[in-house]
Amino acid sequence: MINIAIDGPAGAGKSTIAKAVAKSLRIIYLDTGAMYRATAYFALQNNIAVNDADAVAKMFENFNMDIVYEDGAQQILVNGLNTTPYLREHYMSKAASDISALPVVRYKMVDLQREFAKTHDVVLDGRDIGTFVLPDANCKFFMTATPEERANRRYKELLEKGQEVDYDTLLKDIIQRDYNDSHREVAPLKQADDAVLLDTTNMTIDQVIEAVKKVVEEKVKLEKNEPSGLVPFGKPSSEIPPETMKRIKTYYKSPKGFGLYRFLRVLLRPLQCILWPTKVINKENAFKFEGGLYLCNHYSTFDSLIPIFTMFKKEAHILAKYELFFNPLAGGILHKMGAIPVRRGEADTEAVKAVFRVLKDDKKLLMYPEGTRNKQGTQDMAELKTGAARFAIKMKKPIVAMVYFRPTKTFHKNYLYVGEPFTLEEFYGARTNEEFHEATEVIRRHFDEAREGVNAYVEGLKKKKSKKDKK
Repeated sequence: MINIAIDGPAGAGKSTIAKAVAKSLRIIYLDTGAMYRATAYFALQNNIAVNDADAVAKMFENFNMDIVYEDGAQQILVNGLNTTPYLREHYMSKAASDISALPVVRYKMVDLQREFAKTHDVVLDGRDIGTFVLPDANCKFFMTATPEERANRRYKELLEKGQEVDYDTLLKDIIQRDYNDSHREVAPLKQADDAVLLDTTNMTIDQVIEAVKKVVEEKVKLEKNEPSGLVPFGKPSSEIPPETMKRIKTYYKSPKGFGLYRFLRVLLRPLQCILWPTKVINKENAFKFEGGLYLCNHYSTFDSLIPIFTMFKKEAHILAKYELFFNPLAGGILHKMGAIPVRRGEADTEAVKAVFRVLKDDKKLLMYPEGTRNKQGTQDMAELKTGAARFAIKMKKPIVAMVYFRPTKTFHKNYLYVGEPFTLEEFYGARTNEEFHEATEVIRRHFDEAREGVNAYVEGLKKKKSKKDKK
């Protein structure tokens, strides 16, 4: 996992550099400052003083922050309200500084940020990312510039937006904010011991970006470790073969393009039955609706073949990790099958759009809600991601939960249980993370029911065999 922490005072260019680096390295940029600004904005909208710890703590009793991405841009919703358009108003800077000094706010935001960084390659910028939020980040930077240079940058930025501001007022605010941030009780602004110092006063944006990337390349040894970006880390799109880029960039095919898939299905289905013999229980449940989400537990590369061959007769749509598309053979077949490459651990807006098109056209989509394979081979499932719930709610589509009895092994009889279709109708219109997690728990309960079903079926077979042997 790659965590890049960029700290520094206001106006040093942290956000600009963090966004550019994240885009260049194909990883997520999490705007931590915007999270505090959104909290401050919500407090002001509800007539809550941003320096009143008790009032803010009470506000958190009914407070949900949802971070979503639209066209690659982060949007922050608080209790369903999109606060993003209002976060860069001049008065929000001081409000964010005041509210971020409250311990109750710091700890709540930090919890959200740490959880996000555990499962994503991410760039975070702020005042205390490397010292407090992500002390174990493998790439840390402290970016600064003179107060005059930072005030001048902010002055030009606001003028370009058509806002009338006074330079001296901006300079005074920056100096005061520097003092507040460096003297606050909780996680004050300071350079982490292992952070690289970057004084950007006389540097261009491109120079700073290259300086950061150079350090990252050295820290994480990019030539040996390729994270889940659109292209391999440190490798520009121009160096990727055109045919490979074509496979990666094509996310959705028309039904006319599935001739090869139907041919391969007829050709390979008998082979699948011999190598990985699988009894599909309650197969009829898969055909009770036209299009929707098929969710399945995941043990091996080959267990995806069974539901595809059994339930996707005319065309196949399956979410597959994008790395597979770099292999000419596997990538070519997946491409012809209409598989959707997804960059795990990223806000992959292109994959999301492709999923929406598939579901909108009433097609079947196969997903693995655990996000990865169960390499332990147990019946216990890992924590489910909220993606499936979000898709089903957004597109108002039914879901089928399917469970394998055990890992798929060559020449070993296995069982796949297909549960009753269900919907998340009670969550239609949901917008908060809390609601999506609740909906995901509903999906989890259906998986539990399917697990009970397949176990009961296999146990019944054992009892029948036992009775037959006794006779």
